[in-house]
This record gives sequence, C-alpha cells and structure tokens, in this order.
Amino acid sequence: MSGHRDRRVPALIALAAVLGVALVVVAALLVRERNSGTDVVEPATASSTTTPEGTSTTVPVRRPSGSDVPGRIDGGKVEGGVRIQTGYIPDGVLQRPYLVYSPADSDPTVRLPVVMVLHGRGVTSQQMAREVDWKSAVATDRFVAVFPQGVLDSWNTGPCCPPASALGTNDVGFLDRVVQAVSERPDVDSSRRYLTGFSNGGIMTYTMACQRPDEFAAFAPMSGSNLSGCSPSRPVSLLHQHGVPDFVVPFNGEPSPSQVLSSAPFPSVPATLDEWARDDDCPTPPQIVDEGRGVTRTTWSNCGLGTTVELLTYPGNGHAWPKDPVDGLDELLRFFDIRS
Repeated sequence: MSGHRDRRVPALIALAAVLGVALVVVAALLVRERNSGTDVVEPATASSTTTPEGTSTTVPVRRPSGSDVPGRIDGGKVEGGVRIQTGYIPDGVLQRPYLVYSPADSDPTVRLPVVMVLHGRGVTSQQMAREVDWKSAVATDRFVAVFPQGVLDSWNTGPCCPPASALGTNDVGFLDRVVQAVSERPDVDSSRRYLTGFSNGGIMTYTMACQRPDEFAAFAPMSGSNLSGCSPSRPVSLLHQHGVPDFVVPFNGEPSPSQVLSSAPFPSVPATLDEWARDDDCPTPPQIVDEGRGVTRTTWSNCGLGTTVELLTYPGNGHAWPKDPVDGLDELLRFFDIRS
C-alpha cells in the first residue's frame, strides 16, 4: 500500500505545478485590459472640457516632463454628475485597473482630496464603487474617489488572503504606483490623500498604514483587522468601524470559519486599537460614548502629531458595509474632514 502511494507522489507534484501555472494564467486573463477598442488617452496637460451626461470625455491628467509614472487612463464618461475613468498600471504580465470618480463640473485645476477605497475579498472594484452611493458623495462633497482592483478580487496582506497571498502579489507596490499616478492629476491635492478598505481591504489598509504612513493623511479600515500586528513608524490618524458580532472577521478575535483563509489568527479589534493608540502616543483613557441603538464610539484625541484614533462599533450586520444604524460612508468622510 505504501509503495502505491509513493508512485503517486511525482504525479501529484506535477499536477500541483500545472494548477499553479494555470492559476497565474487565469489571474493574468482576468485583470488584462479588455478595452483594446477604447480610445486610450495618455496623460497630457490639463484642459477644461464641458461634457453632457453619458458621453465620453478626455479627462485631463498631467504628466511632467521626464516623469516615470507608469500606466495610462482612458477617456472616461460622465454619469450622475460624476466623471468615471479607468486607469491601468502595468504589473509584470498584468495590466491592473483602477476606477476614478471625480466631479464632472469641477475646474480641472482646483485640487480636491482623494479617497482610495479597497474592496473586500471576492468583490470587484466596480462592485465596491456601487456598494454605497459614492457618485452622490463625490459630486456633493467634492472629492476624487479611487477604486483599485486586486488580483482575482483579493489583496495580499501576508498571512491573508488567497488567491493574492498564494500568488505572492506585491500589492503594496501596486498601490504605490496607483497613488503616484493619481497624484499627477491636476485636480488632486496630494496632501489630502486618504485610504479606506472593507474586510480584506481593511486588512490591506492596516498594512499600508504601517508600511506607507506618509502616503495618506488618515486611514479608515472597516470590518478588517491588523492581522500582522504591525505598527506605523510615526503617529497616524485611524478610524476603525466594526460590527459586533462579526462572524467573518470576529471583533474579539475568536475563531471563525474564515480563519482558513489566513495563516495567522485574526487579532482582537479592541486590543489592536489600544495598541495603535499607544503607538500614536495618545493620552489615556479614551473617551467612550454610548450613542444609542447599540452604537459605541471610543476616541483617543490629541495624540502624537495631532492625530486621532477612533473605534466605532455597531450591531452586527452580517459582515457588510454599515448603513444603519451607522452610515459608514458618512463616518469616514467626516473623519477625513471631507464632509462637515
């Protein structure tokens, strides 16, 4: 019997290798640009345009002479008062896309804050853009929203999450290039870049807060966790929103079925925020406010470099973007000082 098993070993190894190659190929195919017939506009000097609803438009993006910002951006279209474009960042054999929403009627030379939004595992950037009314928010609150696309709808945060973690994708490097490309737009205020993400995207938000604290003015992970237990090299403002209970990313770090996606256990969210507040040199104890309907807000104010750390909890909602009794979009826009 053991000899029979031994003869199977080479065949199993070969099969695993084939499946690994197939997975890489599928990843390339799924994120390859599919608009070969679209008029692709290389970044150029900004110019003002007037565009009726639903028609395509050349979106001005400035690339200084000698700039090494990679990628390109398409002509885009206007819907609901918002200009929608798709940009592409070369990443090895892939052309990785990202969506950009911006106010259609804004002066292209007026610099606006930027919110980068990271989708959860199994969710596309397009689905993330439709999860809540980002279009109305962009048009009304006057900011630019950016939705990067993870490989096979996932982000590699180290211990989590496949397929990106299994493929070893360099998502920090990819997001660096998205930030660089977006920052070259004449309508972007690079001093007011903000990052948020849901679930796997929330874990990636923590990763970026630790590895790239200077790229964003504040961070807002949602329904995720600081899976690696990392710390930022300097104080950074952070808002964490989380449902209680949450059976996908448990609030108190208890075991869950989704644990199979990670080689490390999900840490306790309260313990994570306590540690983050210590790293930010926040005064203790925090202010804890019961806002009713099961909503609790814990705030550490006057932290190092004028930063703030906040934890907002609400009744469990099945691991979904909070809309009631907490409006998650409203909360993060207020934390980012975009909405008053």
